[in-house]
Amino acid sequence: MKKALCVAILSLIAVCAAFCISIRNAEEVHPFDSVPMLETYYDETDDGYASFWDNCEISLLTISSGGPLYSWFGHSAFLVSTPDGRNIIFDYGTFSFNDEDFFINFAFGRLWFLCLSSNAAYQLAEIEDEGRSVTKVVLPFTSEQKKAVVGFLNANTRSENRVYLYHHYEDNCATRLRDIIDRTTGGAFKAWAESISGLTFRQQASRALSKNPFVLWGLDFLQSASIDRSATLWDEMFLPEMLEKGVLAFYGLEKETILDNSGTYCEVPAKPQNNILFSLIFGLVLGGISLALLLVGLRKAHYIYSGIVEIIFGILGTVLFFMMTFTNHDVTWFNENIIFINPLLIVLAVFSFMACGKKADKWGRVVSISHKMLFGLILLLAILKLIAGNIFFQQNWNIIITMVLFYLPLVFGRFLSGKREA
Repeated sequence: MKKALCVAILSLIAVCAAFCISIRNAEEVHPFDSVPMLETYYDETDDGYASFWDNCEISLLTISSGGPLYSWFGHSAFLVSTPDGRNIIFDYGTFSFNDEDFFINFAFGRLWFLCLSSNAAYQLAEIEDEGRSVTKVVLPFTSEQKKAVVGFLNANTRSENRVYLYHHYEDNCATRLRDIIDRTTGGAFKAWAESISGLTFRQQASRALSKNPFVLWGLDFLQSASIDRSATLWDEMFLPEMLEKGVLAFYGLEKETILDNSGTYCEVPAKPQNNILFSLIFGLVLGGISLALLLVGLRKAHYIYSGIVEIIFGILGTVLFFMMTFTNHDVTWFNENIIFINPLLIVLAVFSFMACGKKADKWGRVVSISHKMLFGLILLLAILKLIAGNIFFQQNWNIIITMVLFYLPLVFGRFLSGKREA
């Protein structure tokens, strides 16, 4: 019976480890149509209004981070100022929580965003009310390029053209503007930016996410090695701040601050944040409570506590499994973390609760074996990452550290509780 039970547990964990191979196709592409639209629409022909376009001004606006999570990365937009006094903002970052099926679409990775135009005065007043800063860079476009860009923007705001499938790293409010700027340079901007090595997507994202270490830990857990590949400055320009830096360096320009609310929110750090210290403390707290309960002889409380934590991590693992297998959230696919934080932890939590009942010894052994197997999987993964880092290159050491420290007292739980009882 014991052997059969151990084989069953081992089989379940092995199947769980296989979950890190996502069912969805890693080569699936989203309809990122910014460049194709530019190619089919772009026009630099002279229409006889050279004076108008000479005095028209197109500027890149960069808005600092705000309070809600979705605004932590900042925002980019174009400001078009015409000789007749009109100031229009073109914005590719518009969405609404009130849209039909918004949350269902969000859950499945179908993030529909809009390109909209609006009165600049109204938009800037709203941004100021939010306590955010705005800088402006006047783009040195020729008259023909200004005409082409404004024409494209007007076409892109039409109801039949304005909806696009948002992707945080590959198609967002900043990358759309980046592509437009590159088109005016005939590809020179992209070629220049791709020649400059940069940080990975995870490293760049960690700067803004460091505002809340729990959020950073959670998103590090959910996102796979797809955001750990080598990147260039072109890739980094998914961040509005990096797009502005790229434009300033490429053209040799200077920016102008038009709204200064610096100090309202925490400044985004200049360097990546690895969150290791938080992960260490988080793991020590989780594991320390288990250890304390065992050392004072509260065996039932220990099992109840570990069961509750396992349910929480099991729910996280279920969310990850769902995102890996049923959604378009490609940044979650092929995620190593599913090996040791997965839906089976909910089953393990049930075993932990049962270890508090009449057959405590039986279920206590099952829980102990399960913990040892999970702990062994984490150690095996850590070893593989050290000796084959080019294959297992997902930057999830902070998650591994937390879970090792959580599982460590559980591995020796029966020994510690037995020693106490003796």
